[in-house]
Amino acid sequence: MIKIGDKLPKSKLFLFTNGIMQEVITNHLFLNKKVILFGMPGAFTPTCSNYHIPSIIDQIKNFKTNGIDDIYCLVVNDIHVTKIWAEKNGITNKGLNFLADPVGNLVTKMELSFNDLDVGFINRSKRFSMILNNLTVEKLFLETKRGVCKITSGQNVFNYIKN
Repeated sequence: MIKIGDKLPKSKLFLFTNGIMQEVITNHLFLNKKVILFGMPGAFTPTCSNYHIPSIIDQIKNFKTNGIDDIYCLVVNDIHVTKIWAEKNGITNKGLNFLADPVGNLVTKMELSFNDLDVGFINRSKRFSMILNNLTVEKLFLETKRGVCKITSGQNVFNYIKN
């Protein structure tokens, strides 16, 4: 599994920006930036939509005033679902960027994927947050229980950054 000090694997993702999804490569997107990457199991899931996303939005100004260049939410969903999820929640104009990893290539490379066939989750992202500094993992937060976002919440990540 990816750990502190590792480089983020090169992977193709899709970034929702300016109303469209565009193909991006991690090595270019995160190069020479300090970013927070929040990984979530899926768009429109209750924990992601009702708790995790709001916890991030509440901290965006704090992240930005404490040295974070960009904030990203990564989900293993197709590009259309990811786009609609971002639009539905009105979150795209609040400083949170959305990334689709349609078949889970990046989360698989990082060994942060899981399956739960009972609910149709195949190769989905474990719930994580990581701080990347020029593509290098500075800090990794990983939930150990499903359906919660305490360790990976915006507040917890901000508490780490400010200390």
